[in-house]
Amino acid sequence: MSLTLSGGSADAQKAPALIRQHVLEQVSVSSEPFHKAALDELIETTVWRVAIEQYGGGRSMLFMAVHDGEVLRIHRHGTPESRENFLTLLPADYRIESEADARRMIAAVLTLHSEFSEPEVPLSEMRVEARKGEYLFVDGERFGKATGYRIAYDEQQRPTGFKYSWELEAEPLEDAD
Repeated sequence: MSLTLSGGSADAQKAPALIRQHVLEQVSVSSEPFHKAALDELIETTVWRVAIEQYGGGRSMLFMAVHDGEVLRIHRHGTPESRENFLTLLPADYRIESEADARRMIAAVLTLHSEFSEPEVPLSEMRVEARKGEYLFVDGERFGKATGYRIAYDEQQRPTGFKYSWELEAEPLEDAD
């Protein structure tokens, strides 16, 4: 989800203020910069950890960024599938030229995920399948189907798709037991 802001120069406003405007329907919003080495080494834009107190006493946490005057939701607990806004934050010259480049993306996303819970399988234990135009990182299985991350890239090795799937077109990760 993204929201383009209108009126005034977005560059003149600070990211926390833009984030609060984006979630005005909530009772209370607090935000703080989120820094982890794997994320900071890949993305130049500041990622913000946002805690939202909702009417009725509920609380949710998500990660957001302000990029070119647009507020972007990067990750929210319970919604691991889509990562288009994460791709938006990658440097324009970022390329997937090797498994190591793909691993950098997964490592950065896992830092966000780990704020909610530990991943079922550490990155070092995921099986990686390199295919034409994509990398699959298999982290387990659900109902006999492989689960994990899929990174797609074009002919120039620019990332074009990034998502978590409960139905990867691969063999499930075998149990180590």
